[in-house]
Amino acid sequence: MHTKRYTSCTWIESGVCFDTGYYGSNIKLCCYLSAPGGGNSMIIKDYHGEKIDWDKFFEIKQKYREIQQNGGTIEGCKGCVFLKESDWPQENYIDSIIFDHFTKCNCRCTYCYTETDKKKYQTLKTYNIYPIIKDMFDKKILREGGHVGFGGGEPTLLPELDKLIGLFLKNGFSNIRIPSSGIKYSKMIAKGISTGQIAVVISVDSSSRETYKKIKQIDMYDTVCKNFKKYAKAQKKPPLTATYEELDRYYGVMSKYIIIPGVNDNKEEIDNWLKFNKENNIEKIILEIENSWLERYRVEKPDPKVIDLMKYVVQKSKEMNFYRLEFYDRARYLMENN
Repeated sequence: MHTKRYTSCTWIESGVCFDTGYYGSNIKLCCYLSAPGGGNSMIIKDYHGEKIDWDKFFEIKQKYREIQQNGGTIEGCKGCVFLKESDWPQENYIDSIIFDHFTKCNCRCTYCYTETDKKKYQTLKTYNIYPIIKDMFDKKILREGGHVGFGGGEPTLLPELDKLIGLFLKNGFSNIRIPSSGIKYSKMIAKGISTGQIAVVISVDSSSRETYKKIKQIDMYDTVCKNFKKYAKAQKKPPLTATYEELDRYYGVMSKYIIIPGVNDNKEEIDNWLKFNKENNIEKIILEIENSWLERYRVEKPDPKVIDLMKYVVQKSKEMNFYRLEFYDRARYLMENN
């Protein structure tokens, strides 16, 4: 395969995001907001599930590629952390997808962007994505090797989810990450966990019913814990001979904790969260920070208690021998700058 060396990223070269939002539905390069204007480079504007002319689609992608090949940077990508110099294949295909074409959810997290207009986000119309993905497979446009993720609302509420996941599993995709509230259990997600092809991320953000209700604004903590355990039991036990890298496919359940100052930023809550995960064989944990607090922190430098708490999680996760502690973008920013 012919390659060229220049600065670009997977999403410019071979990625796509099916997006819907407050101001309309589009197909974009990505959904990552790691640079000013990031996630807003359009491929098709005002898209609602129509049949895609793939020749025209890749013509637009190629124009973005050529900006990078000629030493420039796409306007919305300037300063993005995903840009890197590499040898990029000069071929038209997609190996990374974000499904962000839906916003309906079954909980009301206080930190969610949809809280600005919950009624509208809960009723925004989506479209059938399965025929589009099937067409990509039929035309051999879609290839394994990249990343498949879900954003927007709650994936388990998508009527097509089982068919969609089944299609990816059948075609050998093995890097599928599905964030979920954990309120609705999915047998198909559990199947992907058992084969090592799917990682489910449940952001419980608490270790008690009372704290959960404050953050999620619903009373479903016990249900989430029950489904957490069911997903964890779907994980296959790794052989004693498994290398550290091979273990990744055996731990498909990820527990996420978004620190919300004044609500769940205390060691007792953290300790009980870590204990629950360890007792239920949930070996991958994720830490994040509420966005609005971080924005204030950048300007006002409030109480450093949150940073100390993050360092405490790092220490405790090492002591408890968790397989992996992962930081999402905002938490990583705090750790790298303090």
